[in-house]
Amino acid sequence: MIVVVVIGILAAVAVPFFLSESRKTRSDAEIMSMFAELSTKQEQYKVDNGVYLAVPACPATPSAQLQDITSCKSSASWTALRIQSPQSTLRCSYAVTVGAAGVNPTPPTGFTLPTNPANGWYFILATCDMDGTSSVNGQFLQSSLDSTVQKLNAGR
Repeated sequence: MIVVVVIGILAAVAVPFFLSESRKTRSDAEIMSMFAELSTKQEQYKVDNGVYLAVPACPATPSAQLQDITSCKSSASWTALRIQSPQSTLRCSYAVTVGAAGVNPTPPTGFTLPTNPANGWYFILATCDMDGTSSVNGQFLQSSLDSTVQKLNAGR
């Protein structure tokens, strides 16, 4: 009986941890490939046009379920950037904010970026609802000013 109780306690601790790690792995794989694609296309766009291009959130809202991104592929900003998503379905929503040299970026609460940029800049914000509750979404940020991926509520 004691062994069963101990196994039950271990399962109560391990199962939520396993589910959280599983969500993190799924989101990390999607986010890293999309950040790479968006960053590459932003840099190519800047070479061609001299500025970065803002991209509205697409898909419009994050979902724990995979969402078809056909509407994203046909949007003006995705077309202008020639984005070729590594996946045809996404869970997270991606938006790109841009700014000019000397204009301080205003990242979402909880994230930090360098101030007084000498050049134009962009940051990509991924918002993810990996646990199926939209009460607290995971957010991920990467920018042209700092390539480190910052995370808030990862796995959510």
